[in-house]
Amino acid sequence: MRLSKAELKILEQLAKGNDGLAGIAEALNRDRSQIYRTVQRLGQKDFLTLKEGMILAVNSTHVSLLLQLLARFPAVIQPLSDSGIAVFCASLVPKTVKEIARATGIRPSMVYHKLQSAKSMSFIAIVDGEYALNDAIWPEAKAFLEEAMRYEAASDRRAPPGAIIYFKNEREIVFSSEKEVDAALTAFSAFERFGIKLLVPYPFYYLPKKELSRQEVLRHALAVTEKEKTVSNLMYVALFYIKYKPKLKKIKHDFLNKIGSVLAGQKVARYPTLDEMKEKAEIYDIEL
Repeated sequence: MRLSKAELKILEQLAKGNDGLAGIAEALNRDRSQIYRTVQRLGQKDFLTLKEGMILAVNSTHVSLLLQLLARFPAVIQPLSDSGIAVFCASLVPKTVKEIARATGIRPSMVYHKLQSAKSMSFIAIVDGEYALNDAIWPEAKAFLEEAMRYEAASDRRAPPGAIIYFKNEREIVFSSEKEVDAALTAFSAFERFGIKLLVPYPFYYLPKKELSRQEVLRHALAVTEKEKTVSNLMYVALFYIKYKPKLKKIKHDFLNKIGSVLAGQKVARYPTLDEMKEKAEIYDIEL
């Protein structure tokens, strides 16, 4: 979710009860045509609608919470603008700059600049090199960002209606859909390309469309398994990882750590057993 400063200023006016194009243009000292174009963009982002010159907010929780935040604290326009919403959504859980950059797809230098610009408002707290939203001072911002994350997790214009989204940032998205999509097959749908043929209930896709590496396919399979943690998904993640382990060693994930524990002979609750892994590995001619 990305909103420009101009878009946030229009939402601020709407939050204050100024819901006419002419009134907003006058308040912001902008041409009516400029305001109209910005309102159209906000409509495309499902924040508002325009009817007979009057602007109406879309009836959704994250929009309502943002309007409340802007009405009370218009200064949040600066930190939230452009990449701000994505950066601060990622910082709801403490992260380093690199971790936020990885989660959002935004360059580390831009992430750092956005975080630094928010320090003067005490919008961000820094503990042991990790950045986190200062929700003790900004509970209203936390409420909006949490709801924005829920909304973003359930919808995206890049994916067809009804798609299940497993991972996304500004540059890429991983999703499943029963509809055929002009996108790269990934996660378990791409395992066949690497010698592990599976019957999956629906295809898993990646955009933008490109040739995906083993590392990318595994990361996407892990993202799917985070949302759909089944023994069968864990089993096939394990087989793929074992088959190509020398090339996948740099990938770190708790699922892979626990799979390693199973391979070492330990029993891990809700994970396939070592005997089950051996049986499946034999089918695919994989050495444990």
